[in-house]
Order: sequence, then C-alpha cells, then structure tokens
Amino acid sequence: YGNGGDWINLGIPQYIAIDRKPGNGGEIQDASCGRCGIMLQLKVVKGAEADRESHGSKEETLHGAQVLLDLVSPWRNSHRIVCADSYFAYVPAALLLWRHGLRFIGVIKTATKKYPYRYLHNKVLRERGDTYGLVRRKNSNQDCDLLAFAWVDQGRRYFIATGSSMKAGPLMQRRRYRQVNQEDPNAAAELVHLTIAQPEACEVYYNACSM
Repeated sequence: YGNGGDWINLGIPQYIAIDRKPGNGGEIQDASCGRCGIMLQLKVVKGAEADRESHGSKEETLHGAQVLLDLVSPWRNSHRIVCADSYFAYVPAALLLWRHGLRFIGVIKTATKKYPYRYLHNKVLRERGDTYGLVRRKNSNQDCDLLAFAWVDQGRRYFIATGSSMKAGPLMQRRRYRQVNQEDPNAAAELVHLTIAQPEACEVYYNACSM
C-alpha cells in the first residue's frame, strides 16, 4: 500500500477503502476536456487535513466546490461550461464557479440545499423526454443566473445549470432489447429504437460526461 503521508514522498499519500467500490487504494480527482477526452488537470487526494492546509481560509465554501474550483482554475473567466458529476453538483458550487467566470451543469442527487427539489419532484412528468424547469431572476431586466430542471429518462434526473438552456436539443437515440410480443410470455426479445426528447443542457452535459 505504500508508506505515504505528508512527511515522506513514498507510496500513496492516503489509503482509501470504500465498501461500494471493488478495489481499495489511492484516489485521484481530475478535469478532462469534454470534447476530446484528454485529461487536463490531476489532483491526488491526500485527506481532509491536507486540504484544509492548502486552502487555508481563502474561501468559506464546501469541500466539493473548492476541489472543483481547484481543478478548473486555469480556465477562470473563460466562461466555459463545466460539467460535473453529483459529487460536485449543488447550488453553491454552481454559484462559486459563476463568480469565477465559469458556467456549470451538474446532476443533483443528495446535495439539495437551496435547490427546489421537492417542487420539481412533485411536478407531474409521465413520459420519457418530459421536462420542467425553473429559473432564478437576478435583476429587474429579467436576466437569470440559475436554471433548475427535471428531465425524465428511465427515472427523473435533476439538473442545476448556469449555462446552456432548455430549448429543444437533438433527439436522443438509443437501441434497446424489448419483448414486443406481450401476448406470448416466451417470445424472443427484439431490438427496438428509442427516440427521447431532451433539452440542450442535457445534450451538453451527457456529451461531456461520455468523455
């Protein structure tokens, strides 16, 4: 496992064991280009104490948001869109990047602070491709700085965004096996083509995440 730590440059600096993951060891966090897939930034996780020492009291913010800002800091004020998984996706992270000149799209799962989760969860959305969103107006000119929306795929997915929009994006195409013949319980599965409507923000997010 290595004899790592802040005091010696040997082995991994922190050994991590997570029950839901098959292997134990070190952990890295990275930022990659959403178009070509090339890794641009790499951060080795050294533990909470090392993070507190490196960040000091620069920003009073949550750990995940600060890590996210560290990973994309070379592109501050470029107004690029950052797409991040649910570890980094919550309203304070989106606002933090906005203050540093970056836009954001992420999927909300459990970090629902300041997010209208209950309202969106209670909206009636029945079919794949259904969507409903809310915006926050930042001034009397009707400019908005936050978009929160729910989109239905197999289940509901909740997004927070400060970039892109909810205008219709390209239809999502999928091929899936389905038992088309419902009358015969032993009928063979058939390959069918599914077409799912999606807003532009979903297209941007999933294209980047696939990289």
